[in-house]
Amino acid sequence: MLQDLKNDQLALAELMSQLSEKGFCAGWMNGLEFDLWRILNGSNRKYGHHAITQEELDQLQFLSDKCGCWIVFDDVNEETAIDLETWKKMFLNNSSFHNF
Repeated sequence: MLQDLKNDQLALAELMSQLSEKGFCAGWMNGLEFDLWRILNGSNRKYGHHAITQEELDQLQFLSDKCGCWIVFDDVNEETAIDLETWKKMFLNNSSFHNF
């Protein structure tokens, strides 16, 4: 949940949510964490109706590196910080289920 996140984690979650709003007019589009990770790692920058800028990518990378985490969302825990090692395993195991 947002209130459980530290300041930099919260900033990362808010940026991810803003990109979801820009792309799909949704606070947290299903699969957002997977889609943004793909984009951050060289995939097409188009996300819905929004072309993610280099500045936005740089900010995602900076905040993720600073926090050492990525933010995921589920209906029970809402926004949750996951350490990058765990996230990368989650991404590899589940990324085929999420595409824009």
